[in-house]
Amino acid sequence: MIRNAKCLVLTLVALVVAGCGYEFGTTVKPGSARGLQLAVPVFHNDTFEPVLDKRVTEFVRRQFLQADGLTLVNDVGAAPFVLKGRIRSYGLQTLSFRQGFVNEQRVILLVEVSFEDAAGRKVLWQESYRTSAEFFQTTDLATNRARQDRATEEACQSMAEQIVSRVLETYPR
Repeated sequence: MIRNAKCLVLTLVALVVAGCGYEFGTTVKPGSARGLQLAVPVFHNDTFEPVLDKRVTEFVRRQFLQADGLTLVNDVGAAPFVLKGRIRSYGLQTLSFRQGFVNEQRVILLVEVSFEDAAGRKVLWQESYRTSAEFFQTTDLATNRARQDRATEEACQSMAEQIVSRVLETYPR
């Protein structure tokens, strides 16, 4: 009897979540990028964080590759649309202390992006994106750096999702 009640409750919850229109994660609608040919050159890095330009660019490119019908073009001169980016800042913010040592930190990433119509030689939009991710510190420096890198990747992924969504909602079909 109790087992049947649990199954019924789980089934009802699944139906409610499925019917409410809620989507898990950021998804690109099928066909929203149909015909879009876009170049994403390596973002310019104004920070002292090594290889951050390549990491941010790679996350943005990977997110675009999930868009159905989109073609990434390697040659900026041959692409009808170009997404340019500039990493303006990268920093760490201390969130908490424990016994005189830093316990938790936040990676903060600020990027300026422009979406350009290369054929018409005009900027369609230009925006700034700020993302962050937290991580816990240990007494081991190598572990701390690995956790900071993971938090940086989380911030990059979040930013890439926002940028791709913005491009696809303004893509002139």
